[in-house]
Amino acid sequence: MAARFINGAKYALSQAIAAAVAISGVTNADPAVASTATTPTNGDILIIKSGWTELNETVARAAGVSAGVSFQLEGVDTTSTIRFPAGEGAGTYEKASSFVSITQVRDVVMDGGEQDFFEFQYVEDASSKKRRVPTSKSPDGMTITMDYDPDLAWYDALIELDRLKEPVVLRETLPNGDVIYYYGYVSFNKVPTKTLNENMTVKATFSLLADPIRYDA
Repeated sequence: MAARFINGAKYALSQAIAAAVAISGVTNADPAVASTATTPTNGDILIIKSGWTELNETVARAAGVSAGVSFQLEGVDTTSTIRFPAGEGAGTYEKASSFVSITQVRDVVMDGGEQDFFEFQYVEDASSKKRRVPTSKSPDGMTITMDYDPDLAWYDALIELDRLKEPVVLRETLPNGDVIYYYGYVSFNKVPTKTLNENMTVKATFSLLADPIRYDA
């Protein structure tokens, strides 16, 4: 039995995304290996753009770098040629950097992921029993509530990211040291919510574009 709490978790957002670098191919392997003439540095946090839909717009940490040749997408398993057809993984990578810490976090709420269904029944089925098949899921999102403080670095950073309307990387460091990376759009309301006898608060909403990835401490 595991009992895990969010208490002590830390959050940070990337303020810079470097220019895209071409990836000529990605192997069907665990971890996947990307070929490129311009390699990143071990430990770099990368946004992967790929012809593989399930890999496209995901975050991965660079590892096993062979300078000027290739690098591993740590924690990314592309062994399935059904999900990842051989020879179709080429694309680009972009390095995320200049992370700004989000402090004075009061609450973190995840939403989305609700399953949709196609429901149907057969005319000849006298029981009138309906059947259903799972289809799509609603988009995932995260809302972070912070105590209002316009003097902190994250306040201006969130205003700028909201204006840019460009996806960024969100880093979540759990109390045990595990790190989860998310990629998506940031929306920020700089006008604080006000309630009598309570701290004023502001909210940042993060809309995910792909599944997050977790790395052990």
